[in-house]
Amino acid sequence: MSIVSISRGSYYRGSEVAHKVADILGYVCISRDTILESSKDYDIPEIKVMHNLQYAVQTLERLSFGRERYIHFISATILRFLKKDNHVYHGLAGQFFLHDVGHVVKVRIIADMEERVAAEADRAHISPDQARLQLKIDDEERRKWAMLLYGIDIVDPSLYDMVLNISSMSTGDAAALIVQAAGLPCYQPTETSVKRIQDLALSAEVKAALFDFPTAGVFVDSGRVHIDVKAPEEQSAAIEARIASSIRGIEGLGELEIRIAPYY
Repeated sequence: MSIVSISRGSYYRGSEVAHKVADILGYVCISRDTILESSKDYDIPEIKVMHNLQYAVQTLERLSFGRERYIHFISATILRFLKKDNHVYHGLAGQFFLHDVGHVVKVRIIADMEERVAAEADRAHISPDQARLQLKIDDEERRKWAMLLYGIDIVDPSLYDMVLNISSMSTGDAAALIVQAAGLPCYQPTETSVKRIQDLALSAEVKAALFDFPTAGVFVDSGRVHIDVKAPEEQSAAIEARIASSIRGIEGLGELEIRIAPYY
């Protein structure tokens, strides 16, 4: 089954489209909020306050290797869901986590600014001018957040298979187009694309488990995991044992090779 990844702007009907697509396909719909609720799985309590993007940037900059640890956590949690295929993800940058996975329909939902302004003014009980300013600030924060974390510009249309303006269609029409695309042969899983997402998911789980080794090199191929870490030579044996213990029990873990390179 295809995976659907929907990128959307703030405070408009992208979430509604995502849920309609999931209902039609019989999929599970997940979002960044779903992921944050799972943060108890990792020792990163700051992630629970990541709803405010401006504060989130300040938090990551304050933490040692905050960016790397956040990406490892988010990647592991998203891919834990998406490797099952029957999911719709709506959020900032789903395509970042699904690089080179062929059975993904990548969609960007946009809308005319004035329509968004009217909807936000009504939702927040503020004036249109206040709503317009807030939307511009929020859009820019989301764009900067994606660039900081993932190095991608979320408004670049080349990142998506479809860009849908829901000011010119209903959310039902948008959902129907996405569902139709998800049924096309080019978006069906293949042996190669399934292997790719399984390896991505396992790699992300391993990186997240190696919380104390945020710069460790991790390479995964068909469940075989290779980990490269630099450490003082006299601590190599203890660190190798600690790494092995940290990732023991991860689903899909096969052959394991840990290489400790000494500092010079």
